[in-house]
Amino acid sequence: MRREPVGAVLVLGGGVSGMRAAVDLAEAGLRVYLVENRPWLGGRVAQLGYMFPTHDCVLCRGTSDHGYGCTRPSISPAFMDHNVHPNIEILTNTDLINLAGYAGDFTVTLRHRPTYVNAQRCINCGLCEGVCPVPLPSPFQVGMSARKAVYKMAPRALPDTYVVDKVPRCETCRRCETVCPTGAINLEEEEIERDLQVSAIILSLGYALSDPTEYEELGFGRFPNVIHSMQYERLASRSGPTEGVVMRPSDGKLPERIAWLQCVGSRDEKHPYCSSICCMYATKEAMLAKERTGNVHCQIFMMDERAFNKEFNAYYQQAQEEFGVEYTRCRISMVLEDPETHDLILRYPDEEGNFVEGRFDMVVLSVGALPPDGSRDLARLLGIELNPYGFCQTDKFAPLETSRPGIYVCGTFSSPKEIAETILDAAGAAGDVMRLLSDQVGERAFGREYPFLAEPGTLPPERDVDGEEPRIGVFVCRCYPSIAGIVDTDAVAEFAAGLPGVVHVETTDYACLEEGQALIKQTIEAQNLNRLVVAACSHRTHESLFQRIAREVGLNPYLVEVANIREHCAWSHMDDPRGATRTAKELVRLSVARAGLAEPVHRQAIEPTRGALVIGGGVSGMTAALNIADAGYDVMLVERQPGLGGNLQHIYYVVEGDNPQRLLRDLVNRVLGHQRIDVLTSSEVVSHEGSVGAFRSTVRTPGGEIPIEHGVTIVATGGQECRDEVYLLGQDERVVTSLDLEDIITHRPQQIENLKEVVFIQCVRPPGGVKYCSRTCCTNTMKNAARIKLLNPNCRVVVLYKDIITYGFREQYYTEARQRGVLFVRYDEEHMPQVRVDDEGELEVVAWEPSLKQEIVMHPGLLALSMAIQPSEGTERLAHILDVPLSSEGFFLESHLKMRPMDFAREGIFLCGMAHYPRFIEECITNAQAAAGRAITILATPKMYIGGVVSVVDQSKCVGCLTCVRTCPFDIPEVRYEDVGVGEIKGAAWIDPALCTGCGTCTGECPAKAIQLTAYRDDQILRLPLGAWGERVLS
Repeated sequence: MRREPVGAVLVLGGGVSGMRAAVDLAEAGLRVYLVENRPWLGGRVAQLGYMFPTHDCVLCRGTSDHGYGCTRPSISPAFMDHNVHPNIEILTNTDLINLAGYAGDFTVTLRHRPTYVNAQRCINCGLCEGVCPVPLPSPFQVGMSARKAVYKMAPRALPDTYVVDKVPRCETCRRCETVCPTGAINLEEEEIERDLQVSAIILSLGYALSDPTEYEELGFGRFPNVIHSMQYERLASRSGPTEGVVMRPSDGKLPERIAWLQCVGSRDEKHPYCSSICCMYATKEAMLAKERTGNVHCQIFMMDERAFNKEFNAYYQQAQEEFGVEYTRCRISMVLEDPETHDLILRYPDEEGNFVEGRFDMVVLSVGALPPDGSRDLARLLGIELNPYGFCQTDKFAPLETSRPGIYVCGTFSSPKEIAETILDAAGAAGDVMRLLSDQVGERAFGREYPFLAEPGTLPPERDVDGEEPRIGVFVCRCYPSIAGIVDTDAVAEFAAGLPGVVHVETTDYACLEEGQALIKQTIEAQNLNRLVVAACSHRTHESLFQRIAREVGLNPYLVEVANIREHCAWSHMDDPRGATRTAKELVRLSVARAGLAEPVHRQAIEPTRGALVIGGGVSGMTAALNIADAGYDVMLVERQPGLGGNLQHIYYVVEGDNPQRLLRDLVNRVLGHQRIDVLTSSEVVSHEGSVGAFRSTVRTPGGEIPIEHGVTIVATGGQECRDEVYLLGQDERVVTSLDLEDIITHRPQQIENLKEVVFIQCVRPPGGVKYCSRTCCTNTMKNAARIKLLNPNCRVVVLYKDIITYGFREQYYTEARQRGVLFVRYDEEHMPQVRVDDEGELEVVAWEPSLKQEIVMHPGLLALSMAIQPSEGTERLAHILDVPLSSEGFFLESHLKMRPMDFAREGIFLCGMAHYPRFIEECITNAQAAAGRAITILATPKMYIGGVVSVVDQSKCVGCLTCVRTCPFDIPEVRYEDVGVGEIKGAAWIDPALCTGCGTCTGECPAKAIQLTAYRDDQILRLPLGAWGERVLS
């Protein structure tokens, strides 16, 4: 019997892509089961120390807990609280063992393997690990350090708990079970099988590393100082086995010369594809080595430098020019070792072609990406197809759909890719699922009224404490041995009892466990407390929990203070219990003072306008519009040109063989026929104001200006091929661009049949233009070169290039082009090709042939220029209207290059397609689906909340000096001349609470002290060090 679809989705794989997809689906009001076969979430990203090209740390591993003392706490705000989201159930150490049904009604059977530790009771004290007698190599540290049979992956794991690796390692001595202070360990735990009904499945399985031992000639496993790239990542990580100090494994010395060997497990006969990430992570690793030990020599041996994404080329140039990283174009065939010093010896040709011998302290093998372990068995179980390389098979124009309806794929299981592309994939797959489950979207959506998420109707009415004298309750958590093993918690409690406003003090064994939570709630009610101070662990991990506890008994969450006496006291002063106790008392005193001055903070509820504005009618804009409309929301699609289609109108074939014109016709027909999409052509946005959920825009159309109200905005304005007059372009009809050539091949093939020679020049940019890779040009050249050879096999085809950028599975088309007889000649900035017309009127192209060390002269009948792809005309003006930034290349700049690639810093505005950066059709589709999915999470929200912890202007004190306007990093404050400032002057500052991010910059800079940050007022901050609330602790 056919069952109705349920609003539930299974996300298989808990890496960064799985977490991103789970968060978006949960925010859209769908139930999510996040399944990971390892004990913790995070995947490969959890092992990385830093990300390129930003060098942001990855300590957060996709959560809102960014590590203790992290100075970059905003790298992944998209993942806030996903580990406690009411719509997400995390199932780690769990395998999918059976699947039945069809899209909309799948039944999945899961098997949970026991971890032998109750995550709800584990307090991370580490006593179990300390008594475990079984040492084992640590997989997280890639075998470079040991762990025990009872262990944690890393200091901040998710779930944040220990596990027991019982079979076959554990000796079952039960020492861990005996020593556990909370009874969290149960070595008798058994496997559990469970059936779930879900409507869709997203596969985010990640990837495996290629095995460097397959390349015996490179010495991995034989020579101790030959390591692979993930091992280097752990060495460079602050949480690695050497705490971020890169040293030689053989003797622990700091290396003076390090070599990176590229394409180990990529671009060879066994793995004929490009792993897409190796060039950039090797550059990052070399730059990190330079940052840590400035005199180290870093040399990268590579075939092509594939810096093909946003800001990557600038990063590559920075590595060379500022850091002195040396790049050598050579594939090393063998690594030798000096047996006495363990130095490594490489032989390679220098710039003159002579072989030289280089000695290095370390060699790092840049290993490639393989399909994830077990993917073939899983594919058979799921009934999906794999491609020839073992990755998930997808369609060119449906890049996130597998061969089985209802099952989607994201991240590196579909093809090797870096973090930003993985995030886009994940958000896009979530967007696809939202379209499939349009009737269920929003069923379980939550508004963010409080710092935590709670199901509607589960919280009691909030108590009104205005006018009440502070009745502060202080709870000191022993958390033995993490806290009470160092800090005298009884002394802290006794001290707290004497502080002003404190009416109740109590110690509790474990405030975060169920019994501790129940005690706090009962005491608040029994003692009529109106303020709460909890002296326990980090506010990063536990503040929202204690805020939730207070709100469950009617207290406003902002009347709660957390004193971190674990990390800041017990852990910081492990060898000084007296000092730790003294510091704990001081922190409690300050927290009590803040609590006494605290006031309730409320956020204003608004209902979002349930419609979207999509700017740009190309493949990205139309795809985004259709996804949003199919999910049940109205869309206004605005296009500057007379018709829809954008650049897709000029693309007639793709290298994979699919028909883009058929895609164009399908998209246009679906958009024009969709009842929820209004299309405005020959139109443009001329104004845009408001905030997320309540934007107001004006569109200029041929019939006049139209006002539009919408909840979200998607920017999909595309890019354009540069047409500057270089290399006789526009002066000689034989010189054409790639798009021109494609038009000739499609509509005038007889012109190709008569040619004797065609020359391509890659990487053509306008004089003085910004250097960046346009990403698609090399593959388009392979596509056109192959068509020319097909139409005219005897035609000589020559490609002049700097680096061939055929990343991922596109490498096969580079191989096929060479097999068809296409000739490739490299050039560099010092030997640029020259183009002229000779005395006989023929085109003459002169290029330097580096192998022959001489110039070669060609007389092509057609010269094809791979021109740079630039931002669309009007991009700068639109950025000003939307109040969003541009990148150094001139494209729109997202909030974070890695973790938020589809979001602007201004909430509610999203980015996709070539407005973001040059992309292929399938990548534009993925981007559009990602942007649409993010938009739907807002449109599906029943209520949005504005305000809260934001800056507020006391206009009676404002002098209109514009300091706040100049200093705000988000351009939020404005001076409104209808408002009255100090002394009745016209014009006073105003800060929109819907836009303010609460950073407090304006508060600190205002010379008139006219701005206060809610919950961090001056009287709360400035009075504390002066001892206004109790005497300071001096002993």
